[in-house]
Amino acid sequence: MDLDTITRQCPYGDMQLTYYEVGQRSTFPTIILIHGTGGNTDKHFSYIFPMLGIHQRVLSIDLNTPDKADLAVTDFSQQVEALIQHAVAADETITVVGYSLGAVIAAQVAASLKQRVARLVLLAGWAKTSSVQQLRTTIWQQLFNEKSAALAHFINYCLYSDDYLSARTEQQVLDLARFVKPSPDAVKQRELNYRIDISSILHDICAETLIVACREDRMVPLAQAKQLFASIQNSRYIEISSGHAIHIEAPAEVVQLINQFSQHPEQYPANQKIQPSMP
Repeated sequence: MDLDTITRQCPYGDMQLTYYEVGQRSTFPTIILIHGTGGNTDKHFSYIFPMLGIHQRVLSIDLNTPDKADLAVTDFSQQVEALIQHAVAADETITVVGYSLGAVIAAQVAASLKQRVARLVLLAGWAKTSSVQQLRTTIWQQLFNEKSAALAHFINYCLYSDDYLSARTEQQVLDLARFVKPSPDAVKQRELNYRIDISSILHDICAETLIVACREDRMVPLAQAKQLFASIQNSRYIEISSGHAIHIEAPAEVVQLINQFSQHPEQYPANQKIQPSMP
């Protein structure tokens, strides 16, 4: 992350949550970033986070995974709400941005806080886990339990688009495995992913919403993003050319979309499909 990033702590129950801050408060909304499954600020927003800080204040939380059975989305969304209460002034406009599982959490936050969240950006998110997603999670879990060397390759196959992988040699694709280190937190979060269903709270979202789908996403099918678009009032929908790893395949486009929508949402007509500015 950028050297200007400040590491801070937020009280939450009997513990301290780590979050990061970059940029200065401005006329534009303060942005809250929420990472995805098995991630953190550095893994999922290492480029996006500092670039967004050029124009506005940006906060990014490293979620804590509670040591409990039957995790719920609210176990994470309440951490984000605590961060907002702790670090964001009552008169600050807020844009909440979530990626993957973070998008599910972001939607829960927006539904809970109502008008407190002015804009919502959902990157590769979903509302109710499909049987296809459950099948992928089952394979992931079995490979993890078996300590299989194939797990890292399976994760990379699911993460990246054909175009991204095809641009690399066979050895380069295999070498991507060295970056994959599943954590115990990722295992718990994937158990939650298997049974997510926030469809009943989507009508409570008041924020102007931008739904960003990835055309080559093998983890979250396009139908999932379309369900979000159909269920959230005052939403917009855009498809970009990327696999699920949108933060790696299309970081510049993500920064542009977040900036433009957060700063000037009127450029994106509500309840319409938006054409991407990048091919």
